Amino acid sequence: MRMLARRALSEGEIRGRLEKKGFSGGPAEAAIRRLRELGLADDPGLCGRLAVHYRETRGYGPAKIAWTLRRRGFPRELIEETVRRSCSPEEEIEAAAAALRKKFRGGLPPGREGAARAYRFLAGRGFSPDACRRAVGRIPKDIQEGEDPNP
Repeated sequence: MRMLARRALSEGEIRGRLEKKGFSGGPAEAAIRRLRELGLADDPGLCGRLAVHYRETRGYGPAKIAWTLRRRGFPRELIEETVRRSCSPEEEIEAAAAALRKKFRGGLPPGREGAARAYRFLAGRGFSPDACRRAVGRIPKDIQEGEDPNP
């Protein structure tokens, strides 16, 4: 119970922590089953909340969300379903554009080099190549050229 006092954990994280403490196999599975009964272990709910948090707060794209959720010990099928539900292509493009606006508040460096830098930033955040191209293309020309849009 102390494990769950600080933050919600996935069943995979709980299992890993129990194994480190010497509880594996049957006792660990019994503990997880009991936590599920008490509503303290809810992988689908937690996975969905984390996916939304990573997209909206941290500005992650679908690939980075999936990678982060895998590190948290969620099952692959649950991750794929959650990412598919939480991020439509339109939402991905909008999230990519928002991440660019936040990162490059003063505007992109000028020219193709600036667009390439923005693309690399978005790709590193886990956005698809199409979303990267479309988000960079949505930036107004005055911002792309490094000019202040509000003189």
